[in-house]
Amino acid sequence: YGEKNNYFDWLIERFKNSTTNNSVITNISRLIYGRGIDALDSNRKPNEYAMLKGMISSKALKGIATNFKMLGNAYFQVLYNKDHTKILKVDYINTKLIRVGKCNDKGEIDSFYFSNDWSDVRRNEPTKYSAYGTSKDAIEIFCLKFDSVDMKYYSEPDYLGAIKYAILEEEIADFLVTDVQQSFSGQKVINFNNGVGTPETREIIEKSVRRRLQGAKGDKVIVAFNENKEMATTIDDIALTDAPEHYSYLATEAQSKLLNAHGVVSPMIVGITTENSGFSSNADEIAMATKVFYNQSIVPFQEAIIEALEEFLAFN
Repeated sequence: YGEKNNYFDWLIERFKNSTTNNSVITNISRLIYGRGIDALDSNRKPNEYAMLKGMISSKALKGIATNFKMLGNAYFQVLYNKDHTKILKVDYINTKLIRVGKCNDKGEIDSFYFSNDWSDVRRNEPTKYSAYGTSKDAIEIFCLKFDSVDMKYYSEPDYLGAIKYAILEEEIADFLVTDVQQSFSGQKVINFNNGVGTPETREIIEKSVRRRLQGAKGDKVIVAFNENKEMATTIDDIALTDAPEHYSYLATEAQSKLLNAHGVVSPMIVGITTENSGFSSNADEIAMATKVFYNQSIVPFQEAIIEALEEFLAFN
């Protein structure tokens, strides 16, 4: 799936390295899980309710919610009794460890493959499992995903259109870290005017200057001793025109596009504050934004999970 079969790992990197993407996915996953699974008729059907609670754990539901949101696909591991007449337990498998098998002659997906490391299948040989409802095996895999118009085997994440902006946030962060670690680089040119010297001498002087002046804790004052004014060390500035404003604009634009892609109506809902949001916002507007956000970005995931659980319960 993807270049070198590692698209899931690539998406996980975009989650780890983008501040906004990380925050939004983390909080939306928590909201999808909410307070866990419950039943409206639990008082009237205590036995069935006990079966439900015993079938799937809170940990499994949290794992499904996180994988479903972050990677666009989630996988239930369905365990049956010996006669294959009852589902005993439903767990989850990390999406990054699953790949879809080829369709059968009828065009149906009837198998999945599991490996602990898809980048090294020689040491981690894939294990084949049947798809849910296609066999009498003790373990089957149920795929949870939304349909994509141009894909059959997988489903792309719902924030696909803004992944480039997640990469942009990563690039901005890398630039700022490099700027701090190498604060003189690209901004100053130090000229030594008392001769070129040997390569060894130049290397020693260059390392000494870099060690003293680069980084957040580099020296702020340079003390130089010169034979005369004509042989003085000179430092020339390389102007960076409006660099802070430029990167501030890019960071704001990237955050805005990521929030839009995730369907976040108000950033505060997912714990993000911006210049235009704060606790002074109108309470009615926040309440309406929260309602719209839940209906668009949370409920569809919850309904998909509930439909899968209802299918398991119906089998029993």
